[in-house]
Amino acid sequence: MSRFWNSRRFRLALAWTGGAAVVAALGYFGYWKLVEGAWIRLNKWDRRERGSLRVGHQAPDVELPLLSEGSVRLSELWRERPVFLVFGSCT
Repeated sequence: MSRFWNSRRFRLALAWTGGAAVVAALGYFGYWKLVEGAWIRLNKWDRRERGSLRVGHQAPDVELPLLSEGSVRLSELWRERPVFLVFGSCT
């Protein structure tokens, strides 16, 4: 059995497997960095645009659904008081 572990064929297979694992890890890491920077889209629902929002920009006037029936426009809310929007995901 020790002859198998010391054989040239085993060392070559181990080197190829290790190299493939390193290339796959670098590809995976690179892919997520490109998604994080919004260079490529995560999925078909990803609507981010690189560099479109800045601190101090006014939010677009959108219609937001309420938990109860109906909806409210964002401009109606910020006339009365400051509005703080939080976006997140629960997956």
